[in-house]
Amino acid sequence: MKYRQLGKTNIKASILGFGAMRLPLIDENPEHVDIKQTEEMFEYAIEHGVNMFDTALVYHTTDRKKPGVSETILGDILGSGFGDKLHISTKMPSWEIKSWEYFDKTLDLQLERLNVDQIELFFVHSIKDSFYDDIKQAGVYEFVDRALDDGRIKHACFSTHGSYELLCQILDDYDRWDCALTQLNYLDVDENPGIRGVEKLHDLNIGTMIMEPLRGGKLAENQPQSVKNIFKKNEKDIKPIRWAFNYLWDKEEVDCVLSGMSNICQVKENIALVDDAEVGMLSDEEKAILHEVKDEYDNLNAINCTSCNYCMPCKFGVNIPKCFREYNMDLLGDDSIDSVQYRFHMHEDRQAHNCVGCNECVSVCPQHINIPEQLKVVKNHFGA
Repeated sequence: MKYRQLGKTNIKASILGFGAMRLPLIDENPEHVDIKQTEEMFEYAIEHGVNMFDTALVYHTTDRKKPGVSETILGDILGSGFGDKLHISTKMPSWEIKSWEYFDKTLDLQLERLNVDQIELFFVHSIKDSFYDDIKQAGVYEFVDRALDDGRIKHACFSTHGSYELLCQILDDYDRWDCALTQLNYLDVDENPGIRGVEKLHDLNIGTMIMEPLRGGKLAENQPQSVKNIFKKNEKDIKPIRWAFNYLWDKEEVDCVLSGMSNICQVKENIALVDDAEVGMLSDEEKAILHEVKDEYDNLNAINCTSCNYCMPCKFGVNIPKCFREYNMDLLGDDSIDSVQYRFHMHEDRQAHNCVGCNECVSVCPQHINIPEQLKVVKNHFGA
């Protein structure tokens, strides 16, 4: 296992972190986790040097307004003896932080569920552009200050799939952040908040943890044939999953990459990937191949949106480029509809169904896209 300094903290984090949001299930109910398999996966990961485990209040639940079972499982299996060997991060739903009572009650519950007196890495979970001002006015930073000062949390952290501008605003508004979790992969270079966000965090000596390295698995399997042909230009016959992780581990700005693992085979495969991981591992030729792959994905888009943002902001709140991007990406997978990126990583107020057909966006689109009609397509694709 390889380790990197997590920003200004004293944590030496394994470059592979265990994301506990896709644990093995007994049946289709996300609350029915297979505890025996999970114990086996955790044990193998720890024996092979993984020391970062990530969870959240709402992982493994049937209702995102209620706590899931992931935190409790980590608390039961890993126990209270985390010490310096293991590092646990968890998250409180930012969208629910509206009062002192909620914050204190929920934080105390999370401490109990994890079986600890202090949460080492406490994340304000999934801050979004659409409600950031609301939680700031509700006093989110006063909440975090108090939890830091009374010792219930050690490091203040946040996660976001939002814009680069939002990331900058969060960093400007609060000076006690120690770590941040953002989405990055070789396709989302300019998205959520992209490579610029990771570089900014690194410049500020804030720990950088990465989620969605495989974009929900789409970069690991079922890739278009034209993309596979581009990868074949490389003589090493590198598997898709290795391309994805190598892209991230190649960057010195990335401290830890979280992977939501669902079975022991995935744990073993991901740990094996670390063995060859080194900063600067990608050759110039391999970087060029990844750039070509990204261009090919863009060329395959069903809706020819270039994310130029001339149509933004929409006065009715629709995130037009994001709607088109998630629709395009979903069509390039298998026959099933994967709405996670669309439905959970984008606020409901920003989704396609909010379009009223005012047509103001049509006249400013350089690609001459009939945006309201295409938003209807996106709406129908992902369903209610």
